[in-house]
Amino acid sequence: MSIVSRGLRNAFRNVVRSVGTIAVLGLVVALAISMLLARQAVNSKIDAVKASTGTTIRVTPAGFFGGQGGGTALSSAKLEKLNGIPHVNAVSQQLEQRLSSTQTNLTNPIQAGNLGGQFGGGPGGFSGSSSSSSGSSSFVLPVTVTGATTPGTALTEGAGGSGGATEKLTAGTTFTAGSTKDVAVVGTSLASANNLKVGSTFTAWGTTITVIGVYNAGSTFANAGVLMPLTTVQNLSGNVGEATGATVTADSLDNVASVATAVKADLGSSVNVISSQQLAESELSPLSSVATITLWTLIAALVAAGLIVLATMVMIVRERRREIGVLKAIGASSSSVIRQFMVEAITLTGIAGLAGLVIGIVASNPIASSLVSSQTATSTSQGYAGGPPGSGSGGFIHPGGGSFSGGFRSSSGGPGFFHGLSSSFTSVQTSAGWSTVLVGLLAIIVLAVIASAVAAWTTSRVRPAEILRSE
Repeated sequence: MSIVSRGLRNAFRNVVRSVGTIAVLGLVVALAISMLLARQAVNSKIDAVKASTGTTIRVTPAGFFGGQGGGTALSSAKLEKLNGIPHVNAVSQQLEQRLSSTQTNLTNPIQAGNLGGQFGGGPGGFSGSSSSSSGSSSFVLPVTVTGATTPGTALTEGAGGSGGATEKLTAGTTFTAGSTKDVAVVGTSLASANNLKVGSTFTAWGTTITVIGVYNAGSTFANAGVLMPLTTVQNLSGNVGEATGATVTADSLDNVASVATAVKADLGSSVNVISSQQLAESELSPLSSVATITLWTLIAALVAAGLIVLATMVMIVRERRREIGVLKAIGASSSSVIRQFMVEAITLTGIAGLAGLVIGIVASNPIASSLVSSQTATSTSQGYAGGPPGSGSGGFIHPGGGSFSGGFRSSSGGPGFFHGLSSSFTSVQTSAGWSTVLVGLLAIIVLAVIASAVAAWTTSRVRPAEILRSE
């Protein structure tokens, strides 16, 4: 009988023990594979989040507070120079203006209500209009016009800035960066209330504006606004070369701090520079926790698998000392006996490993999703850093339902940054490529070799004379 056939037969010499060993070892291997895949998925998600979320830096005039407060307008020329700072991907400028009923024929679809009338009709209000001196229920909210160099991020502070959805066109087209045309992209709510569609016109600052597109930003407040080219708004409103805010986007979360420092150094004390890095890192902590958990679980699973194989082979060799002594006594070499045990170890480990590989791949996605959901829920229950969702940072709630952060509106009108970031965590998906399969198979071979090495060392110590004498 050949060494290979003898090893294969001996692998199932004790069926109960062999099946039990394969089952336990298979589960351990499955756990290791699932942890490996989960860790890869989580690390990929962390890298993706770092590259696209929390990478924005909001620049506003010092003292500027939404529709109230003062501050000196920013210079568009100075803001444009920020593109030269290392690790800056883009600089998006905005100029926000509010049109009263005397400046436009548009009607704001949002009803002010009693609170809107009180805030809007009083000193330092929102520049609307009211038919009564008390400015209560008859107050009409102004229409917000945002001049932007990048229309797709005008209401969301750039990629990942507020967590809200970037405006999506539902009809028509948008304007290009640097456009000077008298055109606008209007929100769906405003379009519906004023019977606007692509090709329609309205007046603003005594000028006829053509609607070239309709957008949906995911909230009633944001959809009640108007987006226009920055230069156009600057010229029509008399604020040539000025901006009320800018969003600087860094190439990675890791570079946000250095970019923010450089921006502050360039623009000086006349601006507020607020980054979303701290909020992003706070929300990344659940993923980091999952990565740590999967790493230690992976290490523990590998150690457990190795101990199981070692213990099994040591037990098998001890049980067969008499057989080993007889084989050596009749002329079998130590190397042939060692190869026999190697075949047996590889057979048991290989079957368990393949079964564990399949189970681990199938179970990895549910396990990863469960770990991420659990950690995210724990983080959420402990509260949010920087204030309650939707409040902004040092901002206030606009009667329309949106929030301002240092003078900039969040289009989400709700959880904003936290909502967008947390919801993206639950979409972690594992995938097993050929590299993962090869790593798993390599781990199986390594386990078998380790077990065989122990068997070889134990077998080499068996002396035929001693065994036969004891018999």
